Amino acid sequence: MQNLTFPSGATPSALPTTIRLAIASSSARPPEGDDWLHEVKYDGHRIVAVLDGRGGLKLISRNGHDRTPLFRTPFRDLLSCGREIVLDGEIAVPDDRGVTHIGHLQDALDGRQPDRLAYFAFDLLYLDGHDLRRCPIEERKALLRRVLDRVRCPRLVFVDHVLGWGAELFEHVRAIGAEGIVSKRAGSLYSGKATRDWRKTKCHATGRFIVTGFQELGPNRIEALHVAEGRDGEVVGVGQVRFGFAGKRLWAILHELRVGSLDRAGVVPIEPGLVVRVKYFGRYKGGAIRDGVLVAIIHQPQTRLAPAWSCDTDAVIAEMDAADGI
Repeated sequence: MQNLTFPSGATPSALPTTIRLAIASSSARPPEGDDWLHEVKYDGHRIVAVLDGRGGLKLISRNGHDRTPLFRTPFRDLLSCGREIVLDGEIAVPDDRGVTHIGHLQDALDGRQPDRLAYFAFDLLYLDGHDLRRCPIEERKALLRRVLDRVRCPRLVFVDHVLGWGAELFEHVRAIGAEGIVSKRAGSLYSGKATRDWRKTKCHATGRFIVTGFQELGPNRIEALHVAEGRDGEVVGVGQVRFGFAGKRLWAILHELRVGSLDRAGVVPIEPGLVVRVKYFGRYKGGAIRDGVLVAIIHQPQTRLAPAWSCDTDAVIAEMDAADGI
């Protein structure tokens, strides 16, 4: 086992058994300036990998669940390296261009094809008796690159970055159909909480959809809209919208339009004719929209209510952080 030089901020410490994750804040656009590192955002499941140096491995999800049996395959060659390591990264399935999508990951799991999995490592939190979270991001990543270069595991991928040029990287990522980018402030430490030092900018599309029903938590409390779109002369359901309801007086409109009792899924059907504009961040396999945000009400059937006021604001994207388990 070759020796590595540790940054000055590394702290002698026992191998941690739990990790509080740094969580990126949502951003409408990449931050400007040369003091930001910009990385491609991979579309999969956030996983912390803990290796004990004796062949033991534990893979922990963002919500603290043990995912070792499900995702251990990419780490096979790393288990014999003899090092204590804690990595932060994303488990995903790349296509032949290297682009990842959550649907590809689900296909691999459903088809029991673990060899398709790859781990995209973007941070090194601990190495051989040293806690690295108080080291600047550039030093952690430089050490991470050296570790991965030495172990040479084909399904463990170092997530590289560019310094500055965030807008240009984002446009390239959008063009190839990837999820977005993550921007990290140069010199920042690993916070272990939600932080503005890490910012995620996701690629999105906007579309018009027909509202077919809704789920409610109680009076004036909407849980989700169920939406559909026209395809080949038919109206086809495309999933749910769960964000962006504030300020649009939407519940009162839906209450006026309800036409029946709950179905088996707990959805209240409504009269046809309510059309909305929705911002969404890609689609799942089968066509359902992902992370839909209500932007505006385009058309509503005649009711006793005045037309709803609508607005377009990127602030509502921040609501998704609480529900984003990836």
